[in-house]
Formats: sequence, structure tokens, C-alpha cells
Amino acid sequence: MKVFYLLFLIPILFSCVEGSEKTMIASPDGLNKVVFNLSEAGEPMYQIVHRSEVIIDYSTFGFDLQDAPLINKGFKVIGSSAKEISENWEQPWGEQRTVANNCSELIVHLQEENSPHRRMNIQFRVFDDGVGFRYALLAQEEIDSVAILDEKTEFRLTGDHTAWWIPGDWDIYEHLYSTSKVSEIDALSKRGHTNLAQTTIPHNAVNTPVTLRTKSGLHIAIHEANLTDYAGMTLKVDPEKLILKSGLVGSGNQDYKVKRALPFTTPWRTIQIGEK
Repeated sequence: MKVFYLLFLIPILFSCVEGSEKTMIASPDGLNKVVFNLSEAGEPMYQIVHRSEVIIDYSTFGFDLQDAPLINKGFKVIGSSAKEISENWEQPWGEQRTVANNCSELIVHLQEENSPHRRMNIQFRVFDDGVGFRYALLAQEEIDSVAILDEKTEFRLTGDHTAWWIPGDWDIYEHLYSTSKVSEIDALSKRGHTNLAQTTIPHNAVNTPVTLRTKSGLHIAIHEANLTDYAGMTLKVDPEKLILKSGLVGSGNQDYKVKRALPFTTPWRTIQIGEK
């Protein structure tokens, strides 16, 4: 999946009218689908389906901010747009110069129902071989910047998949890969590894990309793209609930992981999907 610049939509089914917030968008070949919805508490949620198999069940979004309320619920949908993208772009290096960018795109426009009425867009791009999404935090009166303590993007798995992983070491990617069930991931056991440099592994988290294989043989790889002026993402592991949750990498002595002027967009969160 090539998501360096951003990628888009086709068969969509909107029910995002007359009180319903559920919207579905499908890849050009129709095999991958993203369903967006709001919970009763106004939490943005997404689900990813490949053929008839749910591979990411309803998972929530959000941000933990410094000196500001959480951004994670109390939202309403104030609009949405969708389109199909079919184009080519030229990459600066790699095995092939021209990359086909064919996808379906859905952008959901959200606003908090109560003060401070902050606005956020979530942009999905659905490809024949995966899904990418990112956030846009928008400018508004009296709020000109944000300091993000952590990002709360969930990937709620639908089974105890086989995982190929390395620990979420904030210094290096030089660990040997381990193979285990998601429920058996124990990144903290790697704390004494001789490869550790200047920090210790702070959480039971894995670095991306992390690759998973379901019982049906479907392969899923979770990663990020277009990491610009933003903290890198590890994935914290909840071995009991089988949830992976974004954990941003710190730098320096400050509490926040990212400080940005508004408006800005985050890197893409990507889920590659392969039957082989």
C-alpha cells in the first residue's frame, strides 16, 4: 500500500443523514470497507471489514492534551465528503518510479457539542490492499496551538492473532523479531537486552510495523506514514482485551509529545491487508 501522499474512495453508502451518524466507504474493488460511527457518548469510532470478516472492530479515536480537556467524545457530525481518487505520482527513490494511487476517500467533519466546541476532521482512504486514516485538528477562536500528551487511537483486534513484533524501544529498531500470540506479547521482558541504548522500554508496547496473521490466514500490518513534525508511534498492548493503542514517543524533558500550531494534520495510521 502506498500512502505517502494520501489516498481515496469509491462505492460508498451514506446513512449520515436524518439523525444517523453511520457512514460506510469501500475500496475500489469493494473488498475492504470502513464503517464510521459515533457512540451514544459522541465518541468517534471506526470498523474495518475485509470481505465479510471484521478485522478491526469498533475502535475509538482521541487525544490527551496538556492544560485542556481530552478530545475523545461529545462530538457531532457537522458534515462529510467523499470522492474516488485515481492518479499516479512519482516517488523520489525506490524500486519503481511511478506509483498508482487508486482509492476511495471519506472525510468526516466533527465538532464538540459543548464548549469549547473544538473541531476535528478524520480522513479515511480505503485501498484494495488496506486502509489509511489521519486527523486534522482545525484552527478556531481562542485556541491557536495544542500540546499533545498522547494519542488515543485504538486498533481493536477480533482474535488472538499470531504477531511478529519487536519491543517499543524508544532508541532503536535493532531487536530481533519475536513471534507469539497477541495475548503473549511481553515487550517489558526485553528491558535487559544489550541493544538498549539511552532509555528503557517504558510500556508493554511494540514498534511499528507490527504484522498479524488471523486464524483464517489473513495478514494485517499496522504502521504509519508521512511522519512529519510529529512524534513516532508505538502500539501499547492490552493482552487481555486484544487492543493495540497508540503510544507516542517522547523527546526531551517536557511532558508533551507533540506541540503544534493549529491547524495541522497528523501522520497517517495505516492498516495493510493481504490474503497472502
